[in-house]
Amino acid sequence: MFVIGVIEARMGSSRLPGKTLMPIDGETSLLECVVRRFRLMRNVNEVCVATTVEGADDPIAAWCAANGVPCHRGSELDVLDRVTGAACKFGADYLVQMGADSAYLDFQLLDELAAIACDGGYDYVCNDLQLTWPLGIYGHVVRVEKLVQLNARPDLTEEEREDVVRFIWEHPELYKTQAITAPPEFNRPDLRFTIDYPEDLQLAREIYQLLGRWDFTTSDLIGLSKKSPELFVKTQGLLQRSAPFLKQTSHE
Repeated sequence: MFVIGVIEARMGSSRLPGKTLMPIDGETSLLECVVRRFRLMRNVNEVCVATTVEGADDPIAAWCAANGVPCHRGSELDVLDRVTGAACKFGADYLVQMGADSAYLDFQLLDELAAIACDGGYDYVCNDLQLTWPLGIYGHVVRVEKLVQLNARPDLTEEEREDVVRFIWEHPELYKTQAITAPPEFNRPDLRFTIDYPEDLQLAREIYQLLGRWDFTTSDLIGLSKKSPELFVKTQGLLQRSAPFLKQTSHE
């Protein structure tokens, strides 16, 4: 099985423009941190950045070229087509989907999800249909064949093309899926580990500095939250716009 990790990246952001290439660990950019952590996976064969053909995203493509990171460019709004194109470029069997704001990417979790998908022949495996892990500690593994079929559908909404796996959330009866929930030691849905706002970026910089390395684990993060809970006050109450668990909740 060939497993491709794809990072969706662009410079545009309504809440934090340009965050993808902002420094987060000294001079190391957010994107570089995500790539480094992604490459710690044992069950991934390659990591690729999927950015847009827009001129504003030329710096991302340039960074990839300078750092030996494969880069695929496609539509800004049709993220499904962009990500599918990246996976097909490598002839991958499975895709591990990740956003460029995933500074805390859990490579151990992604290895587990990829193993479940490949060993069980699943079309889609994830851990965030319910919010049991900390927000931002997530992973989506998709069979590329199903992604290609999905991309060819003429009836998808703009929202379903912008949110790569949304159609699968909405129509699980069409796919062989598996969702896992957090074991007790990781069951901390009150914690927020994502970067959407300036406060998130500030927290990430503080965490990287305090932990002193970029290959920390989710266990390290939870340990830090217990040791220094005051760090996390600044991000409490920030609004999360899109996630599978939000879609599930809206149906209840």
